Amino acid sequence: MKIIKLCALLVLSFVFAGCNSSPPALQDVPETTSRGYSLGAGDTVSIVVYGEPEMTMHFIIDKSGAINFPYIGPLVLKGKTPEQVSDELTTRLRGEYLSKPMVTVSIVAFRKFYISGEVKNPNGYAYEPGLTVGRAIALAGGFTDRADRSDISIQRAGEGELPGSVGSGYAVHPGDIVTIGMGFF
Repeated sequence: MKIIKLCALLVLSFVFAGCNSSPPALQDVPETTSRGYSLGAGDTVSIVVYGEPEMTMHFIIDKSGAINFPYIGPLVLKGKTPEQVSDELTTRLRGEYLSKPMVTVSIVAFRKFYISGEVKNPNGYAYEPGLTVGRAIALAGGFTDRADRSDISIQRAGEGELPGSVGSGYAVHPGDIVTIGMGFF
């Protein structure tokens, strides 16, 4: 009899604990630096080859994700980190063209993310490392009077819409579309 009462109390405690909490908003950790950032169409990069001014230049990565680099030809940047591109350029320039090339690849401007719906200035904005939904809303001028602050969704670049609502601390990545729903009065 004691075991049955104990089991009943345990079941009731789980039921009541579940009733008092609402489902949590989805979470994702924002990137705080460009380290590990994968390059893509729309990013602007600077390539510096130390001591070789004719090889130092800026590129805006187009849809193909490739650039045409002097002495090397086509070089794919899309999907690679700046460090990987730097290593590849160093390897490909070593020997035939330069004995000890020193190459630095850095991001000059990130590609855009987009925010639509019930914000004051829906538009595309340049991505910044550490960007969250809350900061994206602030960049867009804040919520309108009709915004449903609990109806925020993100469509990841190249993916479908995430289920459920996301919180203000949720990470926004380049190419994402943040949508703020309309509340009904």
